[in-house]
Amino acid sequence: MVDRKWKIFSQRSNRKDMKAIKATFRGGIHPPAFKYLTQNKPIKNASLPSRVVIPLSQHIGAPAQPIVQIGNKVRAGTKIGAAAGKVSANVHSSISGQVKDIKNFFHPAEGKSLSIIIESDGKDEKEFLKIGENADLFSTDEIKEIIASAGIVGLGGAGFPTAVKLSPPKKVEYFILNAAECEPYLTTDNRLILEKTEEIIKGMKLAMKVLGVKKGYIGIEDNKKDAIKRLSHFQSLEIEIKVLKAKYPQGGERELIEAILKRRVPPKGLPYEVGVVVNNVATIFAIYEAVYLRKPLYERITTFSGDALRQAENLRVRIGTPLKELTKECKGFKETPSGVIMGGPMMGLAQQSLEVPLVKGTSGVLFLKHSRWARRKNEMKEENPCLHCGKCVEACPVDLNPSLISLATQKQKWNVAKELNVDNCIECGACEYICPAERRLMDMIKEGKKVTGFKPQAAGKKKKNFKQDQELKLLS
Repeated sequence: MVDRKWKIFSQRSNRKDMKAIKATFRGGIHPPAFKYLTQNKPIKNASLPSRVVIPLSQHIGAPAQPIVQIGNKVRAGTKIGAAAGKVSANVHSSISGQVKDIKNFFHPAEGKSLSIIIESDGKDEKEFLKIGENADLFSTDEIKEIIASAGIVGLGGAGFPTAVKLSPPKKVEYFILNAAECEPYLTTDNRLILEKTEEIIKGMKLAMKVLGVKKGYIGIEDNKKDAIKRLSHFQSLEIEIKVLKAKYPQGGERELIEAILKRRVPPKGLPYEVGVVVNNVATIFAIYEAVYLRKPLYERITTFSGDALRQAENLRVRIGTPLKELTKECKGFKETPSGVIMGGPMMGLAQQSLEVPLVKGTSGVLFLKHSRWARRKNEMKEENPCLHCGKCVEACPVDLNPSLISLATQKQKWNVAKELNVDNCIECGACEYICPAERRLMDMIKEGKKVTGFKPQAAGKKKKNFKQDQELKLLS
Protein backbone atom coordinates (compact mmCIF):
# COMPACT_ATOMS: atom_id res chain seq x y z
CA MET A 1 0.00 0.00 0.00
CA VAL A 2 1.14 3.52 -0.72
CA ASP A 3 1.40 5.65 2.40
CA ARG A 4 -1.43 8.21 2.72
CA LYS A 5 0.94 11.19 2.93
CA TRP A 6 2.57 10.17 -0.35
CA LYS A 7 -0.85 9.94 -1.98
CA ILE A 8 -1.60 13.52 -0.94
CA PHE A 9 1.86 14.62 -2.10
CA SER A 10 1.52 12.90 -5.47
CA GLN A 11 -1.96 14.29 -6.13
CA ARG A 12 -0.85 17.86 -5.41
CA SER A 13 2.43 17.46 -7.31
CA ASN A 14 0.78 15.88 -10.32
CA ARG A 15 -1.78 18.69 -10.59
CA LYS A 16 1.07 21.17 -10.46
CA ASP A 17 3.06 19.27 -13.13
CA MET A 18 0.10 19.02 -15.49
CA LYS A 19 -0.53 22.75 -15.30
CA ALA A 20 3.12 23.72 -15.68
CA ILE A 21 4.90 24.37 -18.96
CA LYS A 22 6.09 20.98 -20.17
CA ALA A 23 9.82 20.34 -20.06
CA THR A 24 11.61 19.71 -23.34
CA PHE A 25 14.89 20.11 -25.23
CA ARG A 26 16.15 22.29 -28.08
CA GLY A 27 15.26 21.30 -31.63
CA GLY A 28 13.16 18.28 -32.50
CA ILE A 29 10.13 17.63 -34.70
CA HIS A 30 6.48 16.60 -34.43
CA PRO A 31 5.80 13.67 -36.78
CA PRO A 32 2.30 12.12 -36.72
CA ALA A 33 2.18 9.62 -33.85
CA PHE A 34 -0.17 6.88 -35.11
CA LYS A 35 -0.21 5.54 -31.54
CA TYR A 36 -4.01 5.27 -31.62
CA LEU A 37 -3.58 2.01 -33.54
CA THR A 38 -2.32 0.15 -30.45
CA GLN A 39 -2.36 2.42 -27.39
CA ASN A 40 -5.63 0.87 -26.17
CA LYS A 41 -4.67 -2.68 -27.13
CA PRO A 42 -3.88 -4.79 -24.02
CA ILE A 43 -0.78 -6.96 -24.14
CA LYS A 44 -1.53 -10.41 -25.59
CA ASN A 45 0.57 -13.57 -25.49
CA ALA A 46 1.70 -14.61 -28.94
CA SER A 47 1.33 -18.27 -29.78
CA LEU A 48 4.24 -20.52 -28.85
CA PRO A 49 6.49 -20.75 -31.93
CA SER A 50 7.32 -24.14 -33.42
CA ARG A 51 10.87 -22.99 -34.09
CA VAL A 52 13.08 -20.12 -32.97
CA VAL A 53 16.29 -18.68 -34.37
CA ILE A 54 18.24 -17.03 -31.55
CA PRO A 55 21.21 -14.86 -32.59
CA LEU A 56 24.22 -14.85 -30.28
CA SER A 57 24.66 -11.13 -31.05
CA GLN A 58 21.72 -9.19 -29.62
CA HIS A 59 23.66 -6.51 -27.77
CA ILE A 60 26.45 -3.99 -28.04
CA GLY A 61 29.80 -5.67 -27.46
CA ALA A 62 31.18 -9.15 -28.09
CA PRO A 63 28.70 -11.81 -29.24
CA ALA A 64 27.89 -14.54 -26.75
CA GLN A 65 29.65 -17.88 -27.21
CA PRO A 66 27.49 -20.98 -27.77
CA ILE A 67 27.52 -23.41 -24.83
CA VAL A 68 25.13 -26.00 -26.29
CA GLN A 69 25.54 -28.50 -29.08
CA ILE A 70 23.29 -29.81 -31.83
CA GLY A 71 20.94 -32.38 -30.31
CA ASN A 72 20.92 -30.90 -26.78
CA LYS A 73 17.58 -30.60 -24.98
CA VAL A 74 16.77 -27.15 -23.60
CA ARG A 75 13.97 -25.40 -21.74
CA ALA A 76 12.67 -21.85 -21.88
CA GLY A 77 15.27 -20.00 -19.83
CA THR A 78 18.18 -22.39 -20.40
CA LYS A 79 21.40 -20.47 -21.02
CA ILE A 80 22.59 -21.33 -24.53
CA GLY A 81 25.13 -18.53 -25.04
CA ALA A 82 27.62 -17.21 -22.47
CA ALA A 83 28.76 -13.59 -22.30
CA ALA A 84 32.22 -13.21 -23.85
CA GLY A 85 33.96 -10.40 -22.00
CA LYS A 86 32.97 -7.43 -19.88
CA VAL A 87 30.72 -5.84 -22.51
CA SER A 88 28.61 -8.78 -23.60
CA ALA A 89 25.44 -10.59 -22.50
CA ASN A 90 24.14 -14.09 -21.91
CA VAL A 91 21.58 -15.54 -24.31
CA HIS A 92 18.82 -17.97 -23.30
CA SER A 93 16.51 -20.35 -25.08
CA SER A 94 12.98 -18.99 -25.42
CA ILE A 95 11.24 -22.36 -25.81
CA SER A 96 11.68 -25.94 -24.65
CA GLY A 97 12.84 -28.40 -27.26
CA GLN A 98 15.94 -29.55 -29.11
CA VAL A 99 18.87 -27.65 -30.62
CA LYS A 100 18.65 -28.41 -34.34
CA ASP A 101 21.49 -26.30 -35.74
CA ILE A 102 24.09 -23.63 -34.97
CA LYS A 103 24.82 -21.55 -38.05
CA ASN A 104 24.79 -18.11 -39.60
CA PHE A 105 21.26 -16.88 -40.18
CA PHE A 106 19.42 -13.66 -41.03
CA HIS A 107 19.93 -10.88 -38.45
CA PRO A 108 17.87 -7.65 -38.36
CA ALA A 109 20.93 -5.39 -38.02
CA GLU A 110 23.97 -7.39 -39.09
CA GLY A 111 22.75 -9.12 -42.23
CA LYS A 112 23.71 -12.54 -40.91
CA SER A 113 24.89 -13.68 -37.50
CA LEU A 114 25.76 -16.94 -35.77
CA SER A 115 22.48 -18.23 -34.35
CA ILE A 116 21.12 -21.22 -32.45
CA ILE A 117 18.07 -22.85 -34.04
CA ILE A 118 15.73 -24.67 -31.65
CA GLU A 119 12.70 -26.79 -32.50
CA SER A 120 9.86 -26.75 -29.96
CA ASP A 121 8.62 -29.88 -28.20
CA GLY A 122 5.34 -28.11 -27.42
CA LYS A 123 5.76 -28.54 -23.65
CA ASP A 124 7.08 -25.05 -22.83
CA GLU A 125 9.00 -26.26 -19.79
CA LYS A 126 10.80 -23.49 -17.90
CA GLU A 127 14.23 -23.08 -16.31
CA PHE A 128 14.63 -20.35 -13.70
CA LEU A 129 17.63 -18.46 -12.37
CA LYS A 130 19.25 -20.13 -9.38
CA ILE A 131 18.88 -17.33 -6.87
CA GLY A 132 17.25 -16.75 -3.47
CA GLU A 133 13.58 -15.88 -3.15
CA ASN A 134 13.69 -12.87 -0.79
CA ALA A 135 14.46 -10.18 -3.36
CA ASP A 136 14.18 -7.30 -0.88
CA LEU A 137 17.26 -8.60 0.98
CA PHE A 138 19.56 -8.89 -2.03
CA SER A 139 22.72 -6.76 -1.94
CA THR A 140 23.61 -4.42 -4.79
CA ASP A 141 26.25 -6.86 -6.04
CA GLU A 142 23.75 -9.72 -5.97
CA ILE A 143 21.21 -7.69 -7.96
CA LYS A 144 23.83 -6.81 -10.58
CA GLU A 145 24.84 -10.45 -10.84
CA ILE A 146 21.20 -11.47 -11.36
CA ILE A 147 20.76 -8.84 -14.09
CA ALA A 148 23.90 -10.11 -15.83
CA SER A 149 22.88 -13.77 -15.44
CA ALA A 150 19.46 -13.01 -16.93
CA GLY A 151 21.04 -11.54 -20.08
CA ILE A 152 19.29 -8.19 -19.72
CA VAL A 153 20.27 -5.46 -22.19
CA GLY A 154 18.75 -2.12 -23.13
CA LEU A 155 15.38 -3.04 -24.63
CA GLY A 156 14.73 0.33 -26.24
CA GLY A 157 16.91 -0.74 -29.14
CA ALA A 158 20.44 0.21 -28.06
CA GLY A 159 21.15 -3.20 -26.53
CA PHE A 160 23.84 -2.10 -24.08
CA PRO A 161 24.34 -4.75 -21.33
CA THR A 162 22.35 -3.44 -18.36
CA ALA A 163 24.62 -4.79 -15.61
CA VAL A 164 27.49 -2.81 -17.14
CA LYS A 165 25.35 0.32 -17.46
CA LEU A 166 24.40 0.07 -13.78
CA SER A 167 28.11 -0.04 -12.87
CA PRO A 168 29.29 3.45 -13.93
CA PRO A 169 32.95 4.27 -13.26
CA LYS A 170 31.97 7.13 -10.98
CA LYS A 171 29.17 7.93 -8.54
CA VAL A 172 25.98 9.33 -10.06
CA GLU A 173 23.28 11.51 -8.47
CA TYR A 174 20.12 10.56 -10.33
CA PHE A 175 18.33 7.74 -12.10
CA ILE A 176 15.88 8.49 -14.91
CA LEU A 177 13.22 6.05 -16.08
CA ASN A 178 12.73 6.74 -19.77
CA ALA A 179 8.98 6.46 -20.40
CA ALA A 180 8.92 8.99 -23.25
CA GLU A 181 8.47 6.45 -26.08
CA CYS A 182 8.67 9.26 -28.63
CA GLU A 183 8.90 7.14 -31.81
CA PRO A 184 5.65 7.07 -33.81
CA TYR A 185 3.53 3.88 -33.67
CA LEU A 186 5.28 2.34 -30.64
CA THR A 187 3.18 1.80 -27.48
CA THR A 188 5.02 -1.01 -25.70
CA ASP A 189 6.21 1.07 -22.74
CA ASN A 190 2.86 2.81 -22.43
CA ARG A 191 1.04 -0.55 -22.13
CA LEU A 192 3.60 -1.86 -19.64
CA ILE A 193 3.03 1.18 -17.41
CA LEU A 194 -0.74 0.73 -17.57
CA GLU A 195 -0.70 -3.00 -16.93
CA LYS A 196 2.41 -3.47 -14.75
CA THR A 197 2.70 -0.20 -12.82
CA GLU A 198 3.74 -1.63 -9.44
CA GLU A 199 6.22 -4.01 -11.03
CA ILE A 200 7.88 -1.16 -12.89
CA ILE A 201 8.16 0.95 -9.76
CA LYS A 202 9.77 -2.02 -7.98
CA GLY A 203 12.18 -2.47 -10.88
CA MET A 204 13.04 1.22 -10.79
CA LYS A 205 13.79 1.02 -7.07
CA LEU A 206 16.10 -1.95 -7.73
CA ALA A 207 18.07 0.12 -10.26
CA MET A 208 18.27 3.02 -7.82
CA LYS A 209 19.46 0.67 -5.08
CA VAL A 210 22.23 -0.69 -7.30
CA LEU A 211 23.35 2.85 -8.20
CA GLY A 212 23.06 4.10 -4.62
CA VAL A 213 20.97 7.12 -5.62
CA LYS A 214 18.21 8.67 -3.54
CA LYS A 215 16.38 10.50 -6.32
CA GLY A 216 14.75 9.11 -9.41
CA TYR A 217 12.71 10.73 -12.17
CA ILE A 218 10.17 9.27 -14.57
CA GLY A 219 10.23 11.18 -17.86
CA ILE A 220 6.98 10.72 -19.77
CA GLU A 221 5.42 12.65 -22.65
CA ASP A 222 2.15 14.51 -22.14
CA ASN A 223 0.34 12.42 -24.76
CA LYS A 224 0.21 9.46 -22.35
CA LYS A 225 -2.38 10.79 -19.94
CA ASP A 226 -3.64 7.41 -18.67
CA ALA A 227 -0.09 6.28 -17.91
CA ILE A 228 0.66 9.57 -16.13
CA LYS A 229 -2.44 9.07 -14.00
CA ARG A 230 -1.38 5.54 -13.03
CA LEU A 231 2.16 6.63 -12.18
CA SER A 232 0.95 9.61 -10.12
CA HIS A 233 -0.18 7.22 -7.37
CA PHE A 234 3.44 6.22 -6.85
CA GLN A 235 5.01 9.67 -6.90
CA SER A 236 7.00 10.55 -3.78
CA LEU A 237 10.00 12.52 -2.61
CA GLU A 238 12.11 9.62 -3.89
CA ILE A 239 10.44 9.20 -7.29
CA GLU A 240 9.23 12.26 -9.20
CA ILE A 241 7.24 12.31 -12.42
CA LYS A 242 8.36 14.79 -15.07
CA VAL A 243 5.71 15.40 -17.71
CA LEU A 244 7.42 16.28 -20.98
CA LYS A 245 6.24 17.95 -24.13
CA ALA A 246 5.56 15.33 -26.81
CA LYS A 247 8.31 15.85 -29.36
CA TYR A 248 10.74 13.64 -31.23
CA PRO A 249 13.46 12.61 -30.20
CA GLN A 250 12.38 13.26 -26.60
CA GLY A 251 13.23 9.65 -25.72
CA GLY A 252 16.92 10.01 -26.58
CA GLU A 253 19.05 9.85 -23.43
CA ARG A 254 20.73 13.20 -24.06
CA GLU A 255 17.45 14.94 -24.86
CA LEU A 256 15.73 13.41 -21.82
CA ILE A 257 18.51 14.50 -19.48
CA GLU A 258 18.45 18.01 -20.92
CA ALA A 259 14.67 18.25 -20.55
CA ILE A 260 14.56 16.96 -16.97
CA LEU A 261 17.82 18.17 -15.40
CA LYS A 262 18.95 20.93 -17.79
CA ARG A 263 22.29 19.15 -18.11
CA ARG A 264 23.92 18.50 -21.48
CA VAL A 265 25.88 15.31 -22.05
CA PRO A 266 29.11 16.25 -23.88
CA PRO A 267 29.63 15.07 -27.48
CA LYS A 268 30.66 11.40 -27.50
CA GLY A 269 30.17 11.46 -23.74
CA LEU A 270 27.93 9.22 -21.63
CA PRO A 271 25.14 10.16 -19.19
CA TYR A 272 27.13 9.13 -16.11
CA GLU A 273 29.55 11.98 -16.90
CA VAL A 274 26.79 14.42 -15.89
CA GLY A 275 25.71 12.31 -12.92
CA VAL A 276 22.84 10.31 -14.46
CA VAL A 277 21.95 6.79 -15.55
CA VAL A 278 18.93 6.20 -17.80
CA ASN A 279 16.96 2.99 -18.48
CA ASN A 280 13.75 2.53 -20.40
CA VAL A 281 10.52 0.97 -19.13
CA ALA A 282 10.89 -2.44 -20.83
CA THR A 283 14.41 -2.85 -19.44
CA ILE A 284 13.26 -2.02 -15.92
CA PHE A 285 10.40 -4.51 -16.22
CA ALA A 286 12.93 -7.18 -17.27
CA ILE A 287 14.97 -6.36 -14.14
CA TYR A 288 11.86 -6.81 -12.00
CA GLU A 289 11.09 -10.19 -13.59
CA ALA A 290 14.68 -11.41 -13.15
CA VAL A 291 15.02 -10.40 -9.49
CA TYR A 292 11.49 -11.13 -8.23
CA LEU A 293 10.44 -13.97 -10.56
CA ARG A 294 13.88 -15.51 -11.31
CA LYS A 295 13.13 -15.19 -15.01
CA PRO A 296 15.86 -14.83 -17.66
CA LEU A 297 15.22 -12.52 -20.61
CA TYR A 298 13.73 -14.86 -23.21
CA GLU A 299 10.62 -12.89 -24.20
CA ARG A 300 9.59 -9.26 -24.52
CA ILE A 301 6.62 -6.99 -25.31
CA THR A 302 6.62 -5.67 -28.88
CA THR A 303 4.27 -3.40 -30.83
CA PHE A 304 3.15 -4.71 -34.23
CA SER A 305 1.56 -1.93 -36.23
CA GLY A 306 1.23 -0.19 -39.58
CA ASP A 307 -1.38 0.32 -42.26
CA ALA A 308 -0.53 -2.91 -44.10
CA LEU A 309 -1.60 -5.10 -41.15
CA ARG A 310 -5.15 -6.27 -40.71
CA GLN A 311 -4.92 -5.95 -36.93
CA ALA A 312 -2.29 -4.06 -34.93
CA GLU A 313 -1.30 -5.58 -31.57
CA ASN A 314 0.96 -5.34 -28.54
CA LEU A 315 2.33 -8.87 -28.15
CA ARG A 316 4.41 -10.74 -25.60
CA VAL A 317 6.73 -12.61 -27.95
CA ARG A 318 9.40 -15.27 -27.51
CA ILE A 319 12.79 -14.00 -28.68
CA GLY A 320 13.87 -15.68 -31.90
CA THR A 321 10.39 -15.98 -33.39
CA PRO A 322 10.47 -15.27 -37.16
CA LEU A 323 8.49 -12.21 -38.24
CA LYS A 324 6.57 -14.39 -40.69
CA GLU A 325 5.01 -16.32 -37.79
CA LEU A 326 4.14 -13.15 -35.89
CA THR A 327 2.18 -11.61 -38.76
CA LYS A 328 -0.33 -14.44 -38.25
CA GLU A 329 -1.02 -13.04 -34.76
CA CYS A 330 -2.14 -9.86 -36.52
CA LYS A 331 -4.46 -11.64 -38.99
CA GLY A 332 -2.01 -11.19 -41.86
CA PHE A 333 -1.83 -8.31 -44.35
CA LYS A 334 -4.50 -6.13 -45.91
CA GLU A 335 -2.05 -5.71 -48.75
CA THR A 336 1.60 -6.51 -49.28
CA PRO A 337 3.70 -3.96 -47.33
CA SER A 338 6.13 -1.81 -49.28
CA GLY A 339 8.23 -1.44 -46.13
CA VAL A 340 8.91 -3.63 -43.08
CA ILE A 341 10.72 -1.72 -40.35
CA MET A 342 12.08 -3.27 -37.17
CA GLY A 343 11.93 -0.58 -34.50
CA GLY A 344 10.30 2.82 -34.89
CA PRO A 345 9.94 4.53 -38.27
CA MET A 346 12.55 7.19 -37.49
CA MET A 347 15.49 5.07 -36.30
CA GLY A 348 14.36 1.55 -37.15
CA LEU A 349 15.93 -0.74 -39.74
CA ALA A 350 14.26 -1.85 -42.97
CA GLN A 351 14.00 -5.62 -43.33
CA GLN A 352 14.20 -7.54 -46.57
CA SER A 353 12.90 -10.88 -45.32
CA LEU A 354 10.12 -12.02 -42.97
CA GLU A 355 12.38 -14.90 -41.92
CA VAL A 356 14.31 -12.43 -39.74
CA PRO A 357 13.87 -13.29 -36.04
CA LEU A 358 12.65 -10.93 -33.35
CA VAL A 359 15.54 -10.02 -31.01
CA LYS A 360 15.90 -8.46 -27.56
CA GLY A 361 16.00 -4.91 -28.89
CA THR A 362 12.87 -5.22 -31.04
CA SER A 363 10.49 -2.68 -29.48
CA GLY A 364 8.28 -2.64 -32.57
CA VAL A 365 7.77 -4.05 -36.04
CA LEU A 366 5.99 -1.89 -38.61
CA PHE A 367 4.36 -3.08 -41.82
CA LEU A 368 3.73 -0.03 -44.00
CA LYS A 369 1.98 0.35 -47.35
CA HIS A 370 3.09 3.49 -49.17
CA SER A 371 4.02 5.92 -46.41
CA ARG A 372 6.90 8.37 -46.57
CA TRP A 373 8.70 6.25 -43.97
CA ALA A 374 8.42 3.13 -46.12
CA ARG A 375 9.83 5.01 -49.12
CA ARG A 376 12.65 6.55 -47.10
CA LYS A 377 13.74 3.18 -45.71
CA ASN A 378 13.57 1.22 -48.94
CA GLU A 379 14.03 3.38 -52.02
CA MET A 380 17.27 4.77 -53.38
CA LYS A 381 16.21 7.78 -55.40
CA GLU A 382 18.02 10.63 -57.11
CA GLU A 383 18.86 13.46 -54.74
CA ASN A 384 16.93 16.72 -54.94
CA PRO A 385 18.99 19.91 -54.56
CA CYS A 386 19.19 21.53 -51.13
CA LEU A 387 16.86 24.52 -50.74
CA HIS A 388 18.99 26.12 -47.99
CA CYS A 389 15.81 26.65 -45.96
CA GLY A 390 17.45 25.89 -42.60
CA LYS A 391 14.71 23.53 -41.38
CA CYS A 392 17.20 20.73 -40.71
CA VAL A 393 19.30 23.08 -38.56
CA GLU A 394 16.25 24.09 -36.51
CA ALA A 395 15.28 20.43 -35.98
CA CYS A 396 18.70 19.08 -34.99
CA PRO A 397 18.76 18.38 -31.23
CA VAL A 398 22.58 18.50 -31.06
CA ASP A 399 23.11 21.84 -32.86
CA LEU A 400 24.57 20.55 -36.13
CA ASN A 401 24.11 21.78 -39.69
CA PRO A 402 22.94 18.62 -41.48
CA SER A 403 22.66 20.39 -44.82
CA LEU A 404 26.30 21.47 -44.92
CA ILE A 405 27.52 18.15 -43.53
CA SER A 406 25.67 16.24 -46.24
CA LEU A 407 27.04 18.57 -48.94
CA ALA A 408 30.56 18.03 -47.60
CA THR A 409 30.05 14.27 -47.73
CA GLN A 410 28.63 14.40 -51.25
CA LYS A 411 31.70 16.30 -52.45
CA GLN A 412 34.01 14.10 -50.33
CA LYS A 413 35.36 17.13 -48.50
CA TRP A 414 36.07 15.13 -45.36
CA ASN A 415 38.01 17.90 -43.57
CA VAL A 416 34.99 20.17 -43.83
CA ALA A 417 32.78 17.39 -42.47
CA LYS A 418 35.19 17.05 -39.53
CA GLU A 419 35.09 20.78 -38.80
CA LEU A 420 31.28 20.61 -38.86
CA ASN A 421 31.38 17.90 -36.15
CA VAL A 422 29.75 15.17 -38.21
CA ASP A 423 30.60 12.58 -35.57
CA ASN A 424 28.36 14.32 -33.01
CA CYS A 425 25.26 13.25 -34.97
CA ILE A 426 22.97 10.95 -32.94
CA GLU A 427 21.30 9.65 -36.14
CA CYS A 428 17.77 10.48 -34.97
CA GLY A 429 16.66 11.28 -38.53
CA ALA A 430 14.82 14.49 -37.59
CA CYS A 431 16.69 16.45 -40.29
CA GLU A 432 15.76 14.04 -43.05
CA TYR A 433 12.12 13.86 -41.98
CA ILE A 434 11.68 17.65 -41.97
CA CYS A 435 13.58 18.26 -45.25
CA PRO A 436 11.14 19.67 -47.86
CA ALA A 437 13.45 18.46 -50.65
CA GLU A 438 13.29 14.90 -49.20
CA ARG A 439 17.08 14.55 -49.35
CA ARG A 440 18.60 11.37 -47.92
CA LEU A 441 20.54 13.30 -45.30
CA MET A 442 21.06 10.38 -42.93
CA ASP A 443 22.76 8.20 -45.56
CA MET A 444 25.20 11.00 -46.35
CA ILE A 445 25.88 11.86 -42.70
CA LYS A 446 26.44 8.19 -41.79
CA GLU A 447 28.91 7.94 -44.66
CA GLY A 448 30.69 11.04 -43.35
CA LYS A 449 30.93 9.51 -39.86
CA LYS A 450 32.22 6.24 -41.28
CA VAL A 451 34.97 7.87 -43.35
CA THR A 452 36.13 10.54 -40.91
CA GLY A 453 35.95 8.76 -37.55
CA PHE A 454 37.48 11.74 -35.79
CA LYS A 455 37.53 13.06 -32.23
CA PRO A 456 34.77 15.70 -31.96
CA GLN A 457 35.25 19.28 -30.88
CA ALA A 458 35.56 19.53 -27.10
CA ALA A 459 32.54 20.75 -25.16
CA GLY A 460 32.70 24.45 -24.38
CA LYS A 461 35.17 25.26 -27.16
CA LYS A 462 34.22 28.33 -29.13
CA LYS A 463 32.62 27.36 -32.42
CA LYS A 464 33.65 28.82 -35.75
CA ASN A 465 31.22 30.69 -37.92
CA PHE A 466 30.91 28.53 -41.03
CA LYS A 467 28.02 30.33 -42.65
CA GLN A 468 30.10 32.02 -45.35
CA ASP A 469 33.51 30.39 -45.65
CA GLN A 470 32.32 26.77 -45.44
CA GLU A 471 29.50 27.27 -47.94
CA LEU A 472 32.07 28.73 -50.34
CA LYS A 473 34.29 25.68 -49.81
CA LEU A 474 31.37 23.31 -50.38
CA LEU A 475 30.02 25.02 -53.45
CA SER A 476 33.38 25.76 -55.10
